[in-house]
Amino acid sequence: MRLPIILACLALASCGLAPPGDQDEKAKEAADNTQLRDAIHAPLDKAASANDPNVKADEDREKAIKDAGG
Repeated sequence: MRLPIILACLALASCGLAPPGDQDEKAKEAADNTQLRDAIHAPLDKAASANDPNVKADEDREKAIKDAGG
């Protein structure tokens, strides 16, 4: 009675384990995907921050106007 239960538990426990070679390949793929994601987002981030100097100048101008009494 106990033997089939033990065998079933062992079979279920071994299903989720990947061979060591597969784990290394998956980690490498995850690192490659990160590099690809970073390469895609770099120009987008640069474009998003391109207007920052203009926004800063506008804020400085508004502050100068308020300080001058207007």
